[in-house]
Amino acid sequence: MKKRYTVLCLSVVFALALAVPALGGPSNPIASASASVKSIAQKALKKAKAAQTAANNAQNTANAAAGAAAAAQKDATAAQKDATTAQKSAGAAQGTANTALSTANAANAAAAAAQTSANDAKSAADNALNVANGKMSGEVSVEGEEGTTFGIAGCPSGKVPTGGGFIITGANNNAATVTESTQYGTAWIVFAKQIEGTSGASWGTVATVNCATSP
Repeated sequence: MKKRYTVLCLSVVFALALAVPALGGPSNPIASASASVKSIAQKALKKAKAAQTAANNAQNTANAAAGAAAAAQKDATAAQKDATTAQKSAGAAQGTANTALSTANAANAAAAAAQTSANDAKSAADNALNVANGKMSGEVSVEGEEGTTFGIAGCPSGKVPTGGGFIITGANNNAATVTESTQYGTAWIVFAKQIEGTSGASWGTVATVNCATSP
């Protein structure tokens, strides 16, 4: 019996030595493996956390880059729209300028044509004057006798009228109006009358005639 107790005590001490290395027993392989696995797990967790932080930072950077790209795209779209609008305005301005230039060219052509016509008319008038001067000579002006409502001025013998006119005389000459002023044979006649609604009949009528010798 005593021997059995001794064996039992030795067995307990041996078991404790295996479980607790501090008691002088050999190291427990199970406990050592567990500690090693825990250390590896902690290191892995630390690396995972670092990787997660890096991933979060990368995601934030990517989000910022995406926001910047979206803003740049928006600015580019707005710039393209402004450029298109400016292009349309430039096209419209060019069309207006072309129209104005065409109008100016047409006006210039019309002015040149009018100038040519005026030059031709002046040349014709100069020629007519030269012909008239060559055919007429000895020009004189004749003033006829004063009449009340009628005046006549005749050319001297051998001369013919080249033109004529009239003079309304008297203090109330503004109250008279000429109804006819024309050539009559070798004379110039004038007819006048009182203007309706006016007063004062102190006025007279004088005919004038320009005469020249016809070849």
